[in-house]
Amino acid sequence: MRVFPGDRGKPRVNVLPVPAPVPHQGRRAGGSCASPSAAAYNLQLRPNSTLDIVTAKSPAPAAAPYHHGNLRNALVAEGRRALEEIGAKELSLRFLARAVGVSEAAPSRHFAGKEGLLAAIAADGFRELAALRLEILAAADTPMSTAYRMMRTYVEFAKRHKGLFNLMVGPRLVARDSYPELTEQNTRSFSLFASSIEKIASENGWPKRSLTLVTHAAWSMEHGLATLILSDRVPRSDLPIRVEQMIEFSIELFLSSVVSGPDHLKKIVDQLPASRKHISA
Repeated sequence: MRVFPGDRGKPRVNVLPVPAPVPHQGRRAGGSCASPSAAAYNLQLRPNSTLDIVTAKSPAPAAAPYHHGNLRNALVAEGRRALEEIGAKELSLRFLARAVGVSEAAPSRHFAGKEGLLAAIAADGFRELAALRLEILAAADTPMSTAYRMMRTYVEFAKRHKGLFNLMVGPRLVARDSYPELTEQNTRSFSLFASSIEKIASENGWPKRSLTLVTHAAWSMEHGLATLILSDRVPRSDLPIRVEQMIEFSIELFLSSVVSGPDHLKKIVDQLPASRKHISA
């Protein structure tokens, strides 16, 4: 096989075929070579079908194999991996193109720039979180156990995917409402969580008008706990508390207040008239 660098003016380079070459599969619309054998030769494809050898002077990340027609998923998966290693600031479409072994123009056919890529990665994070929550619901455990596991899973997910979690809930994606996939997966994941909290709340006497407040209180608790842990703010260095112990206690304490019901909350509120008046002013 001969490869011509084209307009670079480099000498012709002969590339020996691998022992078991991949059969030619024709060309796609637009002139790009459709044969997967290009990856076997460690070559990159330009939009105009010119082939460039990846030299030692221009190293690329290890290629992640993907199937034709599934490039978007491959880029998202590689983006998630890179996000944990180099962070959102350094991540780029060009980096991912090199990582999966495609032309630098290929990712732009699937994402509207870097923001579109990050939105797709965040959406995939919410999709995974929703899948974990669906598994909890499928276990058909008690409502209390289900609610506990829902809250615990959120914290554990954040600990396990720090970079991804920060992208999902942080300020990096300013126009997140502009990406329907992200909105859909976020809403779906939260709805699964909300249903479990509303169930134990309604079973313990909370009126329908209070269910949204109870759910947001639960979300605020788990989210605050997760972000404090990720920022290494807890436990305090002057207090001998294990993170695991604090996670369990915080969730259990919150759920115990839900089980106590609205009458118990009213007793607490009656003791805080001055405080409530000051806050409301």
